[in-house]
Amino acid sequence: GESHAWTPDVVATLQHAVRGNSQERYREFAEMVNETAVRMNTIRGLFKIKKAGEIGRTPVSIDEVEPAVDIVKRFSTGAMSFGSISREAHTTLAIAMNRIGGKSNTGEGGEESDRYMPLPDGSQNPERSAIKQVASGRFGVTTEYLVNADMLQIKVAQGAKPGEGGQLPGHKVDATVAKTRHSTPGVGLISPPPHHDIYSIEDLAQLIYDLKNVNPTSDISVKLVSEVGVGTVAAGVAKARADHITVAGFDGGTGASPLTSLKHAGSPWEIGLAETQQTLVLNGLRSRIALQVDGGLKTGRDVIIGALLGADEFGFATAPVIAAGCIMMRKCHLNTCPVGVATQDPVLRKRFKGTPEHVINYFFFVAEEVREILASLGFTRFDEIIGMVELLEKDEMIAHWKSKGLDFSKIFHKVEAPKEATYWTQRQKHPIDDILDRKLIEKSQAALENKEPVVFEVPIKNVDRSVGAMLSGALAKRWRHKGLKDDTIHVTLRGTAG
Repeated sequence: GESHAWTPDVVATLQHAVRGNSQERYREFAEMVNETAVRMNTIRGLFKIKKAGEIGRTPVSIDEVEPAVDIVKRFSTGAMSFGSISREAHTTLAIAMNRIGGKSNTGEGGEESDRYMPLPDGSQNPERSAIKQVASGRFGVTTEYLVNADMLQIKVAQGAKPGEGGQLPGHKVDATVAKTRHSTPGVGLISPPPHHDIYSIEDLAQLIYDLKNVNPTSDISVKLVSEVGVGTVAAGVAKARADHITVAGFDGGTGASPLTSLKHAGSPWEIGLAETQQTLVLNGLRSRIALQVDGGLKTGRDVIIGALLGADEFGFATAPVIAAGCIMMRKCHLNTCPVGVATQDPVLRKRFKGTPEHVINYFFFVAEEVREILASLGFTRFDEIIGMVELLEKDEMIAHWKSKGLDFSKIFHKVEAPKEATYWTQRQKHPIDDILDRKLIEKSQAALENKEPVVFEVPIKNVDRSVGAMLSGALAKRWRHKGLKDDTIHVTLRGTAG
């Protein structure tokens, strides 16, 4: 039969590991996954991590290595939308990531507003997704949605289906999904392949600026896809003042992606990540950008290879969903998922048995494997290995006749830029400290705090951009989507806007 990375045995072993909280069963799972990577000749399956002695280091005790509670903060769950998966599955991932200090991602379908309402005691809602995605269809994107995020992610493309927009079949768009996405129940939803307001790096810079104005406390992420030339795009994204870049590979992919795309489109993340790292370091941009990789990550070995190629953070989607109960029936688009993960059918949703603890167990297993590898290499901190591509080499022991002719020198190339860090060390600078909106918010305090009408006039110049965006964000933060009555804030602007 056809070879799959997620065989029934691999799925069952992972689920036994997380449900029984067994590190031993997880090791069996990791061994199976890593063996499959070699057998299927994936790029990272052809890599070998050098031993400590080969790089002039001595292994250290695992007790000296950075604790797992810090390593899991580098993990995020993938951008699976509410609608493609059930509320139960979506909230399970969010609760798990909030507990361990990682981040969950809404995907491109918005988020029900009750999930980001603070609890009665004022604390953060455990079901709130930290990353809110802004995709080409803009489904569910409101000002209230944007201000309730720690990170706003502009999805330029998706690893499993680059060049295609997301699709949600009409039979999965029930009343709740339609309300969340501001659409019509029963009508299929298709995101266009491009963002129709982004046709250049300048356009992207403007959207980043707009989002940063609406939510000044959030980081702005841009999701790109691994391809030849992605490094140049990433350099442009960094210059456009994004805080974070995700490079997605073709290994992963939602079950709702077209089969032709899953099988034939995209590129391995190892190629795109290496190029992105090299280009950013060469251009003196790496230190101000957090670099994330996602696409088929499963084990601690995958994480280590991602780090050596330059990643600070790591996105997982399929693996945590399997930990939460997915059995890879590969019919996510049909709304008939028998375990209540990828369905909106109320009867099937009752079958969902996943818990946040299962997902948390999985991420801690991965983190412990990462710690074991770090200790064996003689490193105590994760940051120390980011970008240390010299620790990788081609595994000459692999006997496949085709592997003999492969040349990984471009992936293993180490850029010499002594003044530039190889990992994220500083915050990106955003020019929003003394913009016109700060003055508008100051003059609108009576309305924002007490709903009292305010009327005022201010001059405006052509360097004032996105005027009103930050004020709208402050308003949505305070009064939610309902907002204030018309004409509560009445501003007259004299001059010419940018």
